[in-house]
Amino acid sequence: MENNNSISFLNTKIIRKDNTLITDWYHKPTFSGRYINYFSSHPHKYKINTIVNLVDHAILLSNEQFHKKNIELVKRILTNNCFPADLVNRIIKKRLGFLKQNNNQNGELNSNHGHVKFDIKECITLPYIKDLSDNIKNSLLKVGVKVLYTVPKKLNSLIKRGKDKIPKLNKTEVVYQIKCKNCDFSYIGQTKRHLNTRIKEHKNNIKIHESNHSVVSKHRVEFKHDFDWDNPTILHTEKHTKKRELAEMFYIKKTNNTLNAQKDTDNLNIIYDKVIGLV
Repeated sequence: MENNNSISFLNTKIIRKDNTLITDWYHKPTFSGRYINYFSSHPHKYKINTIVNLVDHAILLSNEQFHKKNIELVKRILTNNCFPADLVNRIIKKRLGFLKQNNNQNGELNSNHGHVKFDIKECITLPYIKDLSDNIKNSLLKVGVKVLYTVPKKLNSLIKRGKDKIPKLNKTEVVYQIKCKNCDFSYIGQTKRHLNTRIKEHKNNIKIHESNHSVVSKHRVEFKHDFDWDNPTILHTEKHTKKRELAEMFYIKKTNNTLNAQKDTDNLNIIYDKVIGLV
């Protein structure tokens, strides 16, 4: 809902003023101003790009009347992240000049102007190690090879998500195995729904007419056996239906003493037989 003649959307505040709409750069109340620290072990280009991206947000998302205020905010943010003032002022001045020069008549940025066409085939990827990686990059540039950096130690390697583990029977999109309690036979299947739902269907199938019994129910009736319904084994997890069906056929072929019908693996190419024997 509109509040004080404005409403926020993503990084933009839309303001209703004098029967027109103007925009400003928006930050959530929880905005911390934390960006890459200048003294962190990251490529210098990453730090320059941080300045450039902040300037682009400050200018391109806002009406001209807010530009001065937003640029002052950019400077405060970068100062708080230990960026040198002379570097900040130099890059901001350069970027503002670029944006002013490349605005067309509609006030839109011509993003292709001044940029060299990028070809990934001309690049190699190297982990960034301070000082060493820059020297390697300079040497490779002399022979026409461009370098892209990766940062091996990312924050998610230090901070774990800490999400609650999903109980096995509540998992979806799985290939599963249910084992007979009284012999070595088992059944392998796949489902996109909650595993618990599919297990209940197997368990209750015996209640319908015997002409519609599944192979699991036939085994239960013929041998008076029962299955370990509470402890199915998840063999594989796959969101893609065709890949999940392929994995199901793979495990049926790989596993001895399955109750699955022959038709359950009819669509598995015989070329997989040699592969399965090696796994």
